[in-house]
Amino acid sequence: MDQIPQWMQHLQTKEVIGYINQLDLLHNWWFIAGAVLFVVLCLWLKWRLLLTCTLSLTGLIGLATYISTGNTNLEQSSDGIFIFVGGGAAIMFFFIYMVFMRGD
Repeated sequence: MDQIPQWMQHLQTKEVIGYINQLDLLHNWWFIAGAVLFVVLCLWLKWRLLLTCTLSLTGLIGLATYISTGNTNLEQSSDGIFIFVGGGAAIMFFFIYMVFMRGD
């Protein structure tokens, strides 16, 4: 039971974003080819829910990475907070539209 808080320290946003940045997936050609193949396969087999969930999660990770590299100060009003709120709302609107509102 004493190890749970120590294990939870690795799940902080700063740690997760740092780990994702260390992977450097945007310069790995195998990852890019796999992602393109995944998108094409999802569109071809009409797996819209899986594609929507993946794109929304990727968008949220990208948004958090973009905001964490900037000078976001939570004590003062800054543009980073507005970008995070607006970008998060846009991603959630996309997710809700694709999952619940769009009828095929």
